[in-house]
Amino acid sequence: MTIYYGNQGSLCLYYKGKLVSSYPLTKKKTLQRYLNQGEELIFKSNGINIKTQIKTYTHFCNMVMNRKNNNQPIRRSDHIFFLNCLMALLRLKIIDNDELNGYMIFNKRKKLKRVNH
Repeated sequence: MTIYYGNQGSLCLYYKGKLVSSYPLTKKKTLQRYLNQGEELIFKSNGINIKTQIKTYTHFCNMVMNRKNNNQPIRRSDHIFFLNCLMALLRLKIIDNDELNGYMIFNKRKKLKRVNH
């Protein structure tokens, strides 16, 4: 899996203890912007009861996890919807941001300078 770094670092998404997606962090693509995507999904699902929303978000995350475990390809659009679902589940406090589920931020990699002797 490729980890995408922006000039502010990387946002890595985990589900059931496995790294599923990575997104670059920049001045415009901030952690708060990614977190807001989950909240936006909840609000755009207005009219659908919350239990159905939770089942749908959880089912999609499990489906992506199943594909990852079976080495099947995951489309870019599925990674984006996974981000939205995971952030919605975090916002609804269905899952906790811990060592198994949630996100982790990594600082930008520092390049090592070569020393010529």
